[in-house]
Amino acid sequence: MYSQVWEKCSASVCCLNFYNEHGVLIDTLSGFKIDKSLVTCEQAFYVKGAQKVEIRFVEADANTPKATIRVDYTEFVNDLKIGFTHNHADYAVFNIDFAEFHNIPSLSLCERWVYPIGMPIAMLGFNGAGQNLAIKTGIVSSAFSNKQGVRYIQIDSLTCYGNSGAPVIDPQTMQVVAIVSRRNTSATKSYNDMMGYISTNLEELRKLEGKFKLGDIDPIQVLIANQNQIKLLATNIYKNTSTGTSQAVMLDHIITYFNEQAVNENLLPNSAEVDTDVTIGKV
Repeated sequence: MYSQVWEKCSASVCCLNFYNEHGVLIDTLSGFKIDKSLVTCEQAFYVKGAQKVEIRFVEADANTPKATIRVDYTEFVNDLKIGFTHNHADYAVFNIDFAEFHNIPSLSLCERWVYPIGMPIAMLGFNGAGQNLAIKTGIVSSAFSNKQGVRYIQIDSLTCYGNSGAPVIDPQTMQVVAIVSRRNTSATKSYNDMMGYISTNLEELRKLEGKFKLGDIDPIQVLIANQNQIKLLATNIYKNTSTGTSQAVMLDHIITYFNEQAVNENLLPNSAEVDTDVTIGKV
């Protein structure tokens, strides 16, 4: 059953790598193709320090690049985004109607409203540390809504850094039932809190740098180095630790968007003549 999920769905799942001005990889998300669009988690709008984003689909071996483009991050979020940021629904949609991706197959969205507890699922996402696509199995273990009324399923499946935005698949229908939202977990909140504390500590320490000396040693510089070491250690732990229970946002808003798009396209006169080209900076 799960080998069939891989065979039918893996080609539609992509990795989104975000690079800073020095070309250093600073974040990784997963996403998937629906029609001519890319669907991922809302975090894609808010990657601090990102200068470039690479969208990469792979072959069935889980590693070999099949189709890749790299664009300026500002163009990605401003020119290619579809819909609105801060949508409180934990998803993002981007236009990827490029020649490089025309042969990439599309997944389909399931329009069911209820998924029973105990239902088997598969999740296809990229492992951020290894940059390889992986399939993971699990079940729907619970369901809930947040304060904004957005519905989630809780999945009992190992997820890791890079899996946010990955599709959750019903292995019976091969349709997407939800989108992984790992960054809403308590572990992620704790990590973000720690990063905030360390940034505050470093800011205060730098105000005192050079004002005290113990012989030839500046103790403030030692404390700054210590804070940076803690920051690096916390980041490595966060990126390399799997979570056994994760949240996945249900597709209520996504389905509404794509249904509305289909209606609008059918109403457009001579839609084939409408110019929808977007100019992007490829590197």
